[in-house]
Amino acid sequence: MTYSVLIVDDEPWSREIVKDLADWEGLGLAVAGEAEDGEEGLRRMRELAPDIVVTDMRMPGLSGTELLNKLGSHFPAAKIVVMSGYDDFAYLKQAIRSKAVDYLLKPLDPAELNAALASCVRELEAEAVPSTGIAAASDAASDAASDAAPDERARGSGIPAGEWRLPTAFADSAVLERYALEKRRIYAGLQELDRAAIAEAYAALGRYLTRALSPEELQGLPARLAQDALAMLETFASEQGIDIVPIWSGIEGRLGPGSSPGEAASALAERLGEAADAAAKAIRGRTRLDLDEIRAHIDAHFAEELTLESLSHRFFVSKEHLSRAFKAHVGTGVTDYVTMRRMVYAEALLREGKVSIKQAAKLAGYEDLAYFYRVFKRRFGVSPGELRGGE
Repeated sequence: MTYSVLIVDDEPWSREIVKDLADWEGLGLAVAGEAEDGEEGLRRMRELAPDIVVTDMRMPGLSGTELLNKLGSHFPAAKIVVMSGYDDFAYLKQAIRSKAVDYLLKPLDPAELNAALASCVRELEAEAVPSTGIAAASDAASDAASDAAPDERARGSGIPAGEWRLPTAFADSAVLERYALEKRRIYAGLQELDRAAIAEAYAALGRYLTRALSPEELQGLPARLAQDALAMLETFASEQGIDIVPIWSGIEGRLGPGSSPGEAASALAERLGEAADAAAKAIRGRTRLDLDEIRAHIDAHFAEELTLESLSHRFFVSKEHLSRAFKAHVGTGVTDYVTMRRMVYAEALLREGKVSIKQAAKLAGYEDLAYFYRVFKRRFGVSPGELRGGE
């Protein structure tokens, strides 16, 4: 029997790595589909009813944490493998609460990925749940959740339990896509510390939802907006090191079941605006650039798309200052250091001999195989194939 797999990750190259590294035929698996964020992941779950979900944790819009919550509530039969580029205990706890089969750190280890997928297969076989049965089980769980568990869905959102129900998704795909787009705009404004942009995006969202939703959908809307706002706020706070308790405190008093979309959007825009102000204040209070922190960040994320510009934006410093300070501290420029970390990792993978040259290139952060060959030979004096003995 072949089991189906859905891959959810906002980075296309990361999804490609999963497809390249998994032993699909040997494990009796097939890729059912892909999704670039949690919203699309939920939509694809309903369309495809896959047996296994491999998902990243940090994504725009509906995050991996939110996705895990919804999968547990509405697709309990699906097996979950969590991926993360962050060795974060909070994410690990969420994966455990969601009964994920495994929690894998990026860059992925081929053996660990296939071991996790094999565990999923064993669990599915032990439970004797056919692939087509998951959709029915998911629908039943969704119906039960709608009828009997509003308290559970409200918990953690800052909304009083038992007062109202949280919609699992918008029925209209156009509404869902517009909602995801506006959430991205809101989070972009938050990252830019632009309070006006946050307010503008929320206002636009409130106006649109007022026109697009039915009276029944509007009744549960404040809870949906609050849950998503809290998820964005938690992610932002973890990145900036700010305390969200005083920011979020008392929000339930502003979001009663009778709140209009405009009122809910205004209240949440105010809270996220306060978070942006708190982050800006913290940044102004920093007395020096923590170059060891930047180096550690590169060490953990060298396989991702790292540039001098993206790093300067993340650490709130000019590109020129970061370039000079990093080279003085480390002895090499940022770009050269990223390349060095990628090359050392690729060489180790090739010497280990467990992955192909193409897979090693992708795991090290290179989509262009020809470019990877050039950089590798320039650094080590031999091509990847020569290192592998003529492969």
